[in-house]
Amino acid sequence: MLMVEKSLSCSLKFGLGKGFLRSLLFIGFFLLVGCSDFVDRDQPAAVPEAALLLEPGHTIGQTFVARHGGLSGVEFWLEAEPGTVGRLLFRLRSEPQSSTDLAVAVLPLDSLTAPGFYRFSFPPDYHSHGAYRYAFLELEGIGAVWVGAASGEAYLDGAAYRDHEPLDAQLAFRLTYDLWGMALEAGLAALEGIGLLVVAALLYLVPGYAMLAFSSIDGIDWPARMGLAAGLSLAIYPLLFLWTDLVGLHLGALYAWGPAVLGLAVLAWRYHRQRPWQGWEALQRWARSNALWPDLVFIFVLALVFGVRLLVVRTLDAPMWGDSYQHAVIAQLLVDHGGLFDSWEPYAELQSFTYHFGFHSAVAVFHWLTEIPVYKATLWVGQILNGLAVLALYALSMKISGNRWAGSATVLVAGLLLPMPMFYVNWGRYTQLAGQVILPTAVTLTWNFVENPRRSWTLACLGWLVIAGLALTHYRVLIFYAVFVVAWLLLVLRRANWLQPLSRIAILGTGGGILFLPWFIHTFSGNITRNFAKSLVIPPASLSDFMRQYNAIGDITRFMPPTAWLLLVLATGFGLWRRQRNVLLVALWWFLLLIATNPDWLHLPGSGSISNFALFIAAYIPTGLLVGNMVGEWITSRNGRLWVKVFAMLACLLGILGALERVKDIDVASHAMVTRPDLRAMAWIRENTPQNARFLVNSFFAYGGTVIVGSDGGWWLPLLTGRRNTVPPLNYASEKGPRSDYVEWVNQLTAQIQAYGLNHPGTLKMLREREVTFVYIGQRAGRIGAGSRPLLSAADLTRSQNFQILYRIDHVWVFGLRKSE
Repeated sequence: MLMVEKSLSCSLKFGLGKGFLRSLLFIGFFLLVGCSDFVDRDQPAAVPEAALLLEPGHTIGQTFVARHGGLSGVEFWLEAEPGTVGRLLFRLRSEPQSSTDLAVAVLPLDSLTAPGFYRFSFPPDYHSHGAYRYAFLELEGIGAVWVGAASGEAYLDGAAYRDHEPLDAQLAFRLTYDLWGMALEAGLAALEGIGLLVVAALLYLVPGYAMLAFSSIDGIDWPARMGLAAGLSLAIYPLLFLWTDLVGLHLGALYAWGPAVLGLAVLAWRYHRQRPWQGWEALQRWARSNALWPDLVFIFVLALVFGVRLLVVRTLDAPMWGDSYQHAVIAQLLVDHGGLFDSWEPYAELQSFTYHFGFHSAVAVFHWLTEIPVYKATLWVGQILNGLAVLALYALSMKISGNRWAGSATVLVAGLLLPMPMFYVNWGRYTQLAGQVILPTAVTLTWNFVENPRRSWTLACLGWLVIAGLALTHYRVLIFYAVFVVAWLLLVLRRANWLQPLSRIAILGTGGGILFLPWFIHTFSGNITRNFAKSLVIPPASLSDFMRQYNAIGDITRFMPPTAWLLLVLATGFGLWRRQRNVLLVALWWFLLLIATNPDWLHLPGSGSISNFALFIAAYIPTGLLVGNMVGEWITSRNGRLWVKVFAMLACLLGILGALERVKDIDVASHAMVTRPDLRAMAWIRENTPQNARFLVNSFFAYGGTVIVGSDGGWWLPLLTGRRNTVPPLNYASEKGPRSDYVEWVNQLTAQIQAYGLNHPGTLKMLREREVTFVYIGQRAGRIGAGSRPLLSAADLTRSQNFQILYRIDHVWVFGLRKSE
């Protein structure tokens, strides 16, 4: 049995010098040897009025999830009452229902000399990463000890307990970890991340790179080819899903293995005459060239971009916010059907599928190669595409400036120095993100095709694929592309020979349109196209208050800090001052997009068809491109290799600082719906409820009161348990339901409960008519979502004679609806 020590901390100060690597290794060794452990401040708040009194014969505890390997202690905030003597006994178990101790420690009460955190240490658990645990205290002696606590919302993945029963509170606690255990777990995580990126390269780079190997795009370097390959590869999958479905084929895992294996075969054949010594000579030439330093910066920055994106989601149990649920369901349906589908059964009652599905096809193929559960694959693929959206900008940056430094600076700015697109992880805004991986490729290929002195049919074919793939991936991002074409035409048509550019644009548009046409016709089986068409003809005077508020720009510093906006203005002015036509084209493109998003400024209809939110969260694109161009121009104007090395070191330092800032972008407390307690409750539901069970879950009205959305983990029940609930995916407003008034019918139940409560006879009758047999209140208790308010109250349900408690662990409740007498 181990004695408990009060927590200690250690700190290091170090500088950078010539022996940077040697110093770094020494510091790492000193960290592991000189510091006894690492303290993670999981829930440090101790609110005086929330403190819990521990007395002899009772227990006070806390459930939690360990976020690292090497868990070696738990610290609780403690204050002894005067005259208290004896000792505190600490026990660690796998869950509140377990009677097996994983660790035991004691603390003599005379050690509690002052209020504060006190540590209970135990042998390190090197497999603790992601582990759910229950720690509790017993007082052996006389007197009492106050245990610091806070509100139930202070921590997401557990709850405070008294006598092994959950409370609506969280203890003030901190977890400590053995540094060797953390290092071991971090190494395994790095290997896992590398493995995921290898699979991602196979799926999202190799097919496109193979197609580019036979293209006539000249003068682009290998990073630019990678960016173009990402957009092309991502565009292929929805096209394969669509056109095989048209001929009645659902290929399942072949959608993943086919392009990857074929791409590898094509590349092997294309470069089969290359010899190892030729590669070595090329590497030597590269090392002596001016490309060395900007390419090294690019490699370092890109590693940080992907590393930080994978790191921040390692401890998430599911993707966050409302959009993620519908994306995970669609991806799961693609997997279940081995291709496209119409019916959303068994996860929802919808009978049509007309939503764009490029992102979801990317998730499906990733699942088929890795066998990672689809809902987790949704999260991983979203983060991988987040990095690819930054990589894809490199090729467009090179097209604008022809400058490798500009390309590397663009990746640095967009990937690490700006909050977008990194922040997308909080919203699950993955479909727009996928579109913005393809968008730069579509723009770059179009630009090359229309300005190429010779008509290249290879480029035309690539353009058709990428345009159609973009259309299938995100309808509104397709409009971003169309506006670029308009901007390019406005600049080009001043020339005398305007027929050639128009004809080439027509060639691209026709080919891409033909590939997309079957799906466009299919969209009329739902309401998505009709709804969009209606929004285009609404005059400014007829806009609802909600639509005006929804489309308001608001505070632009939500999307980028003031410094970034200032740099965007300076970079635009710099390029125009230097008479850079390409900078003018980018500036005109995004100015026209701003007008298209706000046609009411010109007294034109269509406001809200493209929301200002969708436009401004994509502002990282022009900012990265134009600031990158300015930085690249400035660096290349300097002379001397010393300056180049200084710039390279400065860029890497900025990349590290930016990566540290990007870690802070993830906001789990405000956006996570599914927590570990929810997953544990869902496992219980799968084992203890019938297949035909239907759950009432928390919901609230959104989008001006037109639809309802879920507000805690209960929304995910159909996907994670196979049981139905009362809140379908958000797409129910645009897809065909089982009845003509399906949207109104779905909304009616939430409106009834909001107006009259759960125990109203009319509400109970409606629940029974809809065959609702259970009620689920998730760990987040209906508080997630802009404007959300809990629909269901555990206290009201507990007091009601119409419901009985079936499950209560942490802050998750499952109630059964009693049968009517």
